[in-house]
Amino acid sequence: MDQNLSVSGSSGKASYAVSGRYYGQDGLFRFNSDDYSMYNVRAKGNIQLTDWLQVYNNTEYSSREYHNPLNVGEGGGIWRNMADEAHPSSMLFNPDGTLTYTAAYTVGDFVYGKNGIDFNRALFRNTTGFIANVFKNKFRLRGDFTYQSIADKQKRLRVQVPYSAAPGVVAYVGTGYNDLMMKDSTNRYFASNVYGEYENTFAGGHYLKVLGGFNYEQATYTGLAVTRNGLIYSDAKDLNLALGSNIVTAGGYEKWAIQGEFFRVNYGYKDRYLLEVNGRYDGSSKFPSNQRYAFFPSVSAGWRVSQESFWHVPSKIMSDLKIRGSYGSLGNGNINSYAFQEQFLIAQSGRVINGIRPQTTSQPNVLPNGLTWETSTTTNGGIDMAFLNSRLTASGDVYLRRTTDMFTVGQTLPAVFGTDVPKGNYANLKTIGWEATISWRDQFKLADKPFHYGITAVISDYTATITKYNNTNNKLSDYYAGQKLGEIWGYENDGYWTAQNVGQAKAAQALFKASNSGTWLPGDIKFKDQNNDGVINNGANTVADHGDMKIIGNSTPRYSYGLTLDANWNNFFFSTFFQGVGKQDWWPGAESDVFWGQYNRPYNFMPKSQVGKIWSEQNPDAYFPRYRGYIAQNGSGVLNAKQSKYLQNAAYIRLKNIQVGYNLPKTFISRAKLSAARVFLSAENLWAHSPMFKVTKDLDPESIGRSDTVTDSGNSGNGNNYPILKSMTLGLNVTF
Repeated sequence: MDQNLSVSGSSGKASYAVSGRYYGQDGLFRFNSDDYSMYNVRAKGNIQLTDWLQVYNNTEYSSREYHNPLNVGEGGGIWRNMADEAHPSSMLFNPDGTLTYTAAYTVGDFVYGKNGIDFNRALFRNTTGFIANVFKNKFRLRGDFTYQSIADKQKRLRVQVPYSAAPGVVAYVGTGYNDLMMKDSTNRYFASNVYGEYENTFAGGHYLKVLGGFNYEQATYTGLAVTRNGLIYSDAKDLNLALGSNIVTAGGYEKWAIQGEFFRVNYGYKDRYLLEVNGRYDGSSKFPSNQRYAFFPSVSAGWRVSQESFWHVPSKIMSDLKIRGSYGSLGNGNINSYAFQEQFLIAQSGRVINGIRPQTTSQPNVLPNGLTWETSTTTNGGIDMAFLNSRLTASGDVYLRRTTDMFTVGQTLPAVFGTDVPKGNYANLKTIGWEATISWRDQFKLADKPFHYGITAVISDYTATITKYNNTNNKLSDYYAGQKLGEIWGYENDGYWTAQNVGQAKAAQALFKASNSGTWLPGDIKFKDQNNDGVINNGANTVADHGDMKIIGNSTPRYSYGLTLDANWNNFFFSTFFQGVGKQDWWPGAESDVFWGQYNRPYNFMPKSQVGKIWSEQNPDAYFPRYRGYIAQNGSGVLNAKQSKYLQNAAYIRLKNIQVGYNLPKTFISRAKLSAARVFLSAENLWAHSPMFKVTKDLDPESIGRSDTVTDSGNSGNGNNYPILKSMTLGLNVTF
């Protein structure tokens, strides 16, 4: 359930939204406004103090609250555990309304309603600036100052969950949990910009604009976290109600600053020849003093061919032609603030020596051999065209980007090295891409009134190749020079073992198991022997010696596109937007039980999409192999290995938005002192299609990443995410 209210005007706007969910003891969905809420307030305005000086201000405040349920059966993310342990044969509630053991172990925290993390984020941002126009508006001086504060609060409660295995007998899961954690952190950021602009048009069609200025940014992070056990009752919300002796405290502090000087020069001649030159000289506190500053220049030029005297193409055929080109670099300094300094972890020892627990410190990490800006240098070429009196327009760009001195880990070292591999500027990347836009806009008469309509299509693509990386032996377990980002190495399927050849399976695929017992049977997966040595393996697991593996796909989204259709007539309007990806490969992963079902764990749900598609003697050409448990989850399981047959085509097209509405006539709304008003019906995510739906409709191609990001930093549970929701909104927009 969603509720939305918005009011907008020339001086500001405010919005409010709240949604939630709750499952009662009957298992039905109910609304619970405590799960999620958001408040937004924004105000902006400007004052013309004199005929040459203007002052403006933009203030924003937002507050967001979110409750993420936790599981104490195994501990951690509830979504992942529900998918793994919510056995389809188990009941949620006993006849007397108490939770069953399975329910308490999995979804009990959701129903019980106590365990979870409550997040609260409050954001305040204010920007104040001025614009001074002098010398008959030929010189402008601008300045602004932005202050932003983000306050994050977390409250985590973990208590045991009751269940009943027999009438009148109550037991608990999660008996090891009985604590409360409070965590506060604040990010304060401010930025200031001061720059001047000179702009003038000279005789003969010459145009010049010069800009120069100064930028400074600074951010400070502080954090504090406290955890204590021994809650005196399960609804405790304050640390004073935790009386246990197990107390854990933690802090945090980080501060960084960036300053830079920049300039821009624009020159144009009779709107035919366009030139722009930019430069930035930036310094960052995140780098050592001898490598702190760097200069990043760029230049771009354009030629309006259609403005030349020799251009005689009628506008009915081609009305505009512009050729563009650019070359330039930008710096990226987004790394940890103290990476170039030795850091010691000071803690209290767990051992008592002479009656006390002394302080200890860890060995610092090895410092990188130099540390400086990552530089991205891009060469771009483009063209803009208009045809048929500008009803048809098209533009296209191609670019080559070289990213050098990328901040990555160094070469993999043996375990005897004794500490983490130092990070530094050790990698380079080359990216080649293009994008194109084509649009048609026109009108015609419908019932003696103009009917305006438009169609716009956008498509883009890129590939990225690593050109330098510290991987001397080109191990496939790490990045390597020459690798295309997103490469998926795996085995090529060669059908199933049959009664005639299954006796060869144990020797040929000794590294794999088709069952926990290791017994091979007809219908088990058979891999192709690429090097004809009679054994399926990955060789030395290097680019030069990869055994029977090969590149079977690429996970990079390719050919991203969008299509917009819009129309308006007699105050009625309509628009729709489609979005999609033309090519993307996805490997489900070991823990994608939504895809594998009982191949992952035998007590998982059996997906409906697998019915009729599982190997049997009567169905030997089925998509899925002989029914086996754990062969996707087990590290040596035959479905754990990446392979061509079960690599999914995650390309998709989705109807992201469709909207219809009506603009109320001016003669009607003027009586209410309104400048504009409209009613509309908007719908989101009503339809989608993907080749992956031929295999399963239980997964959404836009939501196939890892689950439980709050509690799990790994990739467990690929695809076990809250689904992309369909929604419909009926609204009224009013402008005063």
